[in-house]
Amino acid sequence: MRFDRFCPLLARLGRALGLLRSLTRSAGACGHALLALACLSLPAGAEEPWYKIEVLVFAHTSPAALKEQDWRALEIPRRADAIELGNNGNGAYQRLPANNLVLTAEKNRLTEEADYHTLFHGAWYQPVGDAASALPVRLRGGKLMPNNAYELDGYVTLDLDEYLNIHPDLYYSFKAPAGSGASDDKILSANLKTSRRIEVDEIHYIDHPLFGMLVVIQR
Repeated sequence: MRFDRFCPLLARLGRALGLLRSLTRSAGACGHALLALACLSLPAGAEEPWYKIEVLVFAHTSPAALKEQDWRALEIPRRADAIELGNNGNGAYQRLPANNLVLTAEKNRLTEEADYHTLFHGAWYQPVGDAASALPVRLRGGKLMPNNAYELDGYVTLDLDEYLNIHPDLYYSFKAPAGSGASDDKILSANLKTSRRIEVDEIHYIDHPLFGMLVVIQR
């Protein structure tokens, strides 16, 4: 198993991420069986390969993390071309049932840690082509905030050239911490926006001071 970088937040997870190695070994077998089912929905003549994408996004809610930087209110972009995930479990861009998720044990470990809570956990199949044809998938999760926005909102985009690439553009919204100088009802935001090369059947970790993302992609 390989992580893209070992960072302070990952070190703080400690025991919470202890099962990644065993999950990585099991990811391949599970993915092949699910892909066989999903391919029944493939249209004839489709050229773009299909992948199963599983994403687990979690927040680090300790007061120290909230005060690590001066956070501000950010406007979450609205992408007209974004795809909303469905819930019927069949075909492209449909959220899969919970028993098809391989990061469930990790989610449970994080739930046991006082300083972490899950913002989004889901998986879906989709075709992946080059950057010119790539469409963002919208992810929303967590609690509904006083401004009617979800704690997590944003997009994940995948494309395929010589390598498989993921481009998260995610926003985590939270109430201003006490002592920050902002009013108690002010909603602040943090943005995780990056690009990362992904190896199939490996669990990758993408870090931010306030929230992190685990992703595993399978054929």
